[in-house]
This record gives sequence, C-alpha cells and structure tokens, in this order.
Amino acid sequence: MKLWGQKINFPLNPQILLQNKQLVIMVETISVYWIKIFAILVVFLVLIILFLRGGSEKLKVPGAELVQRELDQLNGDYIVFSNIMIHLERGMSHIPYVVISPYGIFVLSCCYHVGKISGKKNDQEWRIKRRGIDETLLNPLWENRKCINGLEKRLNRSLPFVPLVVFTHAKLTNDFGPAVICVDRLKEFFSGHTKTKIGQVDQNSVVAILEE
Repeated sequence: MKLWGQKINFPLNPQILLQNKQLVIMVETISVYWIKIFAILVVFLVLIILFLRGGSEKLKVPGAELVQRELDQLNGDYIVFSNIMIHLERGMSHIPYVVISPYGIFVLSCCYHVGKISGKKNDQEWRIKRRGIDETLLNPLWENRKCINGLEKRLNRSLPFVPLVVFTHAKLTNDFGPAVICVDRLKEFFSGHTKTKIGQVDQNSVVAILEE
C-alpha cells in the first residue's frame, strides 16, 4: 500500500548509533592531537628562527663592542683601561683591556674568531673549524701570560693579576679552564671574584701609571 505525502520513519539501530558516536569521538580526539602536534612544531620552528636570527645579529656586532658592552655594566669598584701598550721581549704589544679592582687586576685578551674552538689548555695551538675550513691560532693563554709579564714590569710591582681570554663570536667545544670564556659569561666571571686583594693605595698607584 502506498502512502503518498507521508513521512515514513524507520527505526534506528542502537548499535549503529553507538558506532557513529564512537567514530565522532575518535575523529575529534585525533584532530585535537594533531592540532597540539602542529602547535608544538610551530613554536619549535619560531624558536629556531629566533635563535638563528640572534646569532646572525651578534655576528654583525664587532667583538670589541660586545666586550665593551659587558664591561660598561660593571659597578664603581672597577676601573677599565683599553689598549694598554707594553714592552715585550720582541717589541711592543698591547693589551685590549685592563680592569683595576679591589679583587685583582684583570688582564683581558680578546679573540674575535668565528667558528668552533677545540684543543687542550696547554696545547701550543688551538683549532678553529668553520664551514669546513680548519685553521689554528696560537694558544691565547700563553699570549695572555706574556702580556701579564709585560704589564708587571711596567707597574714595577708584584700584584694579583687575573688572566682572562674572551671569545666574542666563537663556540668553545672543549674546557680550557676558568680563564677562557665566551663574552656572554663576562659579567658572571667578574661576579665570581669577590675577595679583596688590593688596597686603595695600590689601586690608585696602578691607575696613575696606566694614565701616563
């Protein structure tokens, strides 16, 4: 018998309804999962871009300026001298920075190389690797020691000198000891020296000589 114009309702199978509901829940769960994964990947990608951009921006800043920025943040206990000329056995040389403080006389040697620095503390030469190019540099700790010896002769007195080698654009892949750091650890290095070793009279005397 045909019934024209009337809507016929067929009974729904409860099992089919349950399966459909489970399918919807599964799809929603999977969607939420992939949204979270996508969000994590986006955050990770942004962090990588910011890191690379930060490194690139740092390379554009001269090494001497990076060091000077850190030294400018030191408090009034420190007096900073730059480009101090000294006599060595084989002629004249200069020390990039000498910092006078009650905690010692810090003698800074600056290395502006780009790349990864490897080697051992007492090796005659250290290795620089960058973009497939291998180079070497003379052990800067030894050069720093020569500068300290020359400065000691100029001051004509025995004082507590603190050696320090600062790399501005390189990554240190080995431990060269506490006296070799990257520029972003410069402030931390000074904060680690808090014991008074030089009286005010000796500090004034050293300042007077370096100002000559």
